[in-house]
Amino acid sequence: MYKLFLSLMLVLLTLVEPGSAVAEPISAPATTEASVEARPIPRPNYKRYKGRKKHRKPGFFKRWAARRKAKRKMQATPRKGVITVDPPTRNQ
Repeated sequence: MYKLFLSLMLVLLTLVEPGSAVAEPISAPATTEASVEARPIPRPNYKRYKGRKKHRKPGFFKRWAARRKAKRKMQATPRKGVITVDPPTRNQ
C-alpha cells in the first residue's frame, strides 16, 4: 500500500510541476563590456616536464665539441716530463 501511494505521489508531482523537473537556465547572461572584462584570463600552456637534464648523455654534436675542446687544451699546455721517484725504503 505504501509503495503504491508513494508511486502515485511521484507521478502526480511530476505531472503537476514539469518545469521543476526539467533543468532550464533562469536567464541568459548579458553580453556587455562589463561581462567581457569580468571573464577570467586563460591559463598559459606550460611545457611538459622532461626529467632532469643533468643525468642525460649529451648529443652527438655536444660530445664532438667537447672532444675538440679537450684536444685543443691538451695541445696548448706544454707536456711535462716523466717524474722519477726513488724506490721505496723500509723504515729501519
